[in-house]
Amino acid sequence: MSESTKYEFCSHDWIAVAREFIEQRAEGADLTGINVTFNEVFTDPPAHLDPEGVGKVGWYLRIADNRIEVSPGVLAEADVRATVDYQMVLAAARRLSTDPPLDVETLKALAAGIQREGDASVLSGLKWLSGLHDVMAVRTL
Repeated sequence: MSESTKYEFCSHDWIAVAREFIEQRAEGADLTGINVTFNEVFTDPPAHLDPEGVGKVGWYLRIADNRIEVSPGVLAEADVRATVDYQMVLAAARRLSTDPPLDVETLKALAAGIQREGDASVLSGLKWLSGLHDVMAVRTL
């Protein structure tokens, strides 16, 4: 995949870019004893991303048995999950961490709109995940 090609947010190609980044960054990392599943879920996505009409799409990262899995899906159970409206988060998904902050009202709406489940601190030891947001932001349509 070309490093300048952009993909629709949470499409299979977009998730493939995330998988490639995560696998490259995690190469050589010691995954011993790490068992965690992170799931991002987006409600009310465009219909073509939700062909079964369930009203949500997502992607997940699972680390277990010294393996990494990055795939599309909304899991029944995850250690950490963030659920938010697709359109609400889209502008934030396209922003770099170095961009000027969003306006106060948008930040408040995002904070109120994101449903968080689980203890996100379980991801804090995965330093190789840093930079994922910015890599995806520049690749997101």
